[in-house]
Amino acid sequence: MSERRILRIEISTPQAAMEAFAQTWERLERGEAVTPVESIGFESLSEMLSTLTPRRWELIQTVKRRGPTPIGELAEPPEQDKTLGCTDVGTLVDLGILEVDDRQRVFVPWDEIDLRVPLAA
Repeated sequence: MSERRILRIEISTPQAAMEAFAQTWERLERGEAVTPVESIGFESLSEMLSTLTPRRWELIQTVKRRGPTPIGELAEPPEQDKTLGCTDVGTLVDLGILEVDDRQRVFVPWDEIDLRVPLAA
């Protein structure tokens, strides 16, 4: 059985992300085992919420439920602007939340998305 793929989406400053990278690098240089973490960082909650809109979360859930889906089939109902749907898909692909297979269908490669929002700086 394959391991579950979890994507961590978090609020983190670029400095904190670089420090975490440096710590991981140092652990690897010492020969310590490091568990890979696949993550996306946003500098603020407002940036995250403006990027991962309710419409885009709905799109993620739809694609996960349907499985690999041609992009043109994601603009529903039929009168919905397909350009907006393609823009949303493109943004989610650029972030790595969605991926495109060799038949040009989009899919969600994650079993779970873990959102982390710190309450204190």
